[in-house]
Amino acid sequence: MKKITKIMFKGRGGGLTLTLLRILLAFIVFLLIYSSDNDLALYLFVLTAFVSFLDGFLAKRNNSKSQLRSMLDPFADKLLINLVAVTLFFKGFLPFWVMAVYLSKDLMVVFGAIWILSQNTKTIFRMNVIDKISVFIQTFTLLTVLMGYLDPVLLWVSVGFVVLSFIVTLFRSGVRVVRYKTDIEEIRFSKLIRLPDFFTFMNIFMGLTAILLVVNEEHFFAVISLLIAVVFDYLDGKVARWTNREGEFGKQLDSLADTISFGVAPAIFGFSMVQTNLALITFALFLFAGVLRLARYNIMEFTGDFAGMPITVNGVIIPLIFLAKVPVVAYPYIYLFLAILMVSPLKFKKLF
Repeated sequence: MKKITKIMFKGRGGGLTLTLLRILLAFIVFLLIYSSDNDLALYLFVLTAFVSFLDGFLAKRNNSKSQLRSMLDPFADKLLINLVAVTLFFKGFLPFWVMAVYLSKDLMVVFGAIWILSQNTKTIFRMNVIDKISVFIQTFTLLTVLMGYLDPVLLWVSVGFVVLSFIVTLFRSGVRVVRYKTDIEEIRFSKLIRLPDFFTFMNIFMGLTAILLVVNEEHFFAVISLLIAVVFDYLDGKVARWTNREGEFGKQLDSLADTISFGVAPAIFGFSMVQTNLALITFALFLFAGVLRLARYNIMEFTGDFAGMPITVNGVIIPLIFLAKVPVVAYPYIYLFLAILMVSPLKFKKLF
């Protein structure tokens, strides 16, 4: 179990943490489009696409053969595409026939994959080249729609590749049956989840709560949620050491929680406060820095000092500058400074 857990959640590519981050970001993008915050949705959409590229690059370098990853990785891509397509249709920005083709194809593939798994639980899925090209074109098409451009030619090209990828998938299923025991057979979340992880889940919950509060323009309560997230982040580490229950799953879950609560949530908070051109660039860089720090954290061994500022610090500084009523024009410069510190080679002592 311990060996399988390390392969899944750590590895040199960061395991599943980036994939799970992509899934969470897909729902946040959906929420923002639904709330008509198209500018922020556009930036988070681009970020999620960047995370997808980084996740795939790291997985390829690590030569990942995880069965669970083979299902969740394409699911994260399709989830983002379909959530955005459905929301844009209901907002009147995307034609019904485009959304219907996107969604129908992926639903048929999902049901087909479930049927294949029911026949053989040792199946590993692989995306074909046409499907990868289709995902890229769909992503680019939706990006242009979010930017306010509805290009008929691009819509037809994306739909054409969706149909072509479905045909190729039917005749070249891209599945492989293995003999060894897969991670899905080995993993039992009831055994992986320990007492400290419940504090980590509360960290994630407070980060998502902060995002919802920002969307509803409740900035004061949003920063309070961020501070509470810091408390839970402190407690999960303390409880893990007190109970001697530190595990790989918990470490990776904690990394994911910190990226949501102290990377994504503060960036969305900043976006809601100021939207100058400089601000949009620096908030995007802040998010990229947070994701890059997550990737670096997952491929480096902790030696007692952090390489770069711990992302948790954002959960203290951002609320403090808001409560101190620092002028919003200073926010982009503060966020840029924090971004540089997160990806810098400077050594930071572990405070708690």
